[in-house]
Amino acid sequence: MSGFSYNLIDEPWLGCTGRDGSLRMVGLRELLLTAHELREIESQNPLTIAALLRVLLALIHRAVNGPKTASEWKALYAAKCFPEEIIIPYLQSVHDRFDLFSEPWPFYQCAGLTNLDANKKPAPVSIAAIMLERASGNNKTVFDHTTDNTTLALTPAEAARSLITTQMFSLGGLNKKTTNWFDYQQSYFNASLVSGIFIALTGESLFETLMLNLLLPENHRIPVNGDDSPIWERDERGTDKARTPRGYLDFLTCQCRHIRLVPEREGGKVTVSRLHIAQGEVLTDAENPAFMRKKNNRTGLYYCPQLDPDRLVWRDSFSLFAFEQGIDHRPAAFRQAATMRREVLHASRYLCTAIALANDKANPLAWRKESLPVPVALLKNKETVNILSMGMERAESVSRILDGAVKVYIRNVLPPNSKDVNDKANATGALRFYWDRLEGHFQIFLTGIDKGDATLLKWYGDIAVTARDALKMCVRQRYADSAASLRAWAAALDELNKRLAGL
Repeated sequence: MSGFSYNLIDEPWLGCTGRDGSLRMVGLRELLLTAHELREIESQNPLTIAALLRVLLALIHRAVNGPKTASEWKALYAAKCFPEEIIIPYLQSVHDRFDLFSEPWPFYQCAGLTNLDANKKPAPVSIAAIMLERASGNNKTVFDHTTDNTTLALTPAEAARSLITTQMFSLGGLNKKTTNWFDYQQSYFNASLVSGIFIALTGESLFETLMLNLLLPENHRIPVNGDDSPIWERDERGTDKARTPRGYLDFLTCQCRHIRLVPEREGGKVTVSRLHIAQGEVLTDAENPAFMRKKNNRTGLYYCPQLDPDRLVWRDSFSLFAFEQGIDHRPAAFRQAATMRREVLHASRYLCTAIALANDKANPLAWRKESLPVPVALLKNKETVNILSMGMERAESVSRILDGAVKVYIRNVLPPNSKDVNDKANATGALRFYWDRLEGHFQIFLTGIDKGDATLLKWYGDIAVTARDALKMCVRQRYADSAASLRAWAAALDELNKRLAGL
């Protein structure tokens, strides 16, 4: 890569929204020193936001050499910005490791890596191989319909964002490539953030967001097992085998793919259209402290659910906030915020951001970013969590009642003994309408949940109204008026109202 240089500390490669609403492009130095002036990272791909947060957290942990105790965390938070006298020396010490095209130490890459063809000649692949939104090989894509024959060239800034994203969210599948460093590889494995739903607390500024997710050692629960350091401080090439993490910094910056970008210069501009790639490291025996966990009602065990394209994350909000005696299974940022006294965390509410990738057999189906208001009472008080539990149980109960009413309608419209009742009921879209329309009401419910029964009763009313609207919009107006459809409508509406009244 001789003659090419693009240093991520200096170059403006990250889009951020200022607290005044303006869009700014910044490098890592400017981002960290002005994080209190920025609202959030901006990206059309939410997976990039989650991946960048992990890199930034690792940077801050390393720069401040902690925080190791609650008092250190509180002092850093009370400063209301990251101290320049600590950030600048650290960035200077690792400056050469953040050059995207460095020959000996390319950032987050494997120096000298080369894909080889059958004749042992270099055979780089399209940059699309690290972009979930682009077609590559026989993989399906989320938004794109190009092929490997389509020329794709990224700017260095775009390549850097895609590189970091793929290190956290690349999907497994067939590889069948040979490289000079790792020989023949049959398959890829999923990257570290594919297997769950990433959860972060979000504050009024990027500084607050980073601090709210800057975990103390007792909250990340990943023991130090060797020389724990972020990927950019290591001299060794790394492996393509499974291993346990050396510690939290190693965990945050796991190199799930070995990659070497191939820059080109054309017309005075530097672009990246090709790269060399191989399976990277797989970390085992580590529970992601930022993942959402749900309790299996049958076994009583907790597991990390993956994103369901047909189920919005807020429907599982009780799993996010519920806590009990013994091990607290909430995301670690929730656990930590709950222990901070009100004089430290002055806000009465924050936002919870959920980011995840849905996939099937190594094919991306959808990515999603959802935000929920989080009253501090929901993090601290079990009584408030119980109200959330009752509210979500009512929403699920009414969804089953609505489903039953829709099927009553379909059975009365169709000829006797029809076998496609379920299919036609699903085709009405009533349940999707119900859950989509209910989301706005849920945001209001969650915002006022610390007010108790009054908020809960209003939520119950909103649920009932939404169910009636769903039945009317998706069923009543779907079929032309006839004697049969009018009788069916009367029966369905009676079923809905009778069972709602029973609640």
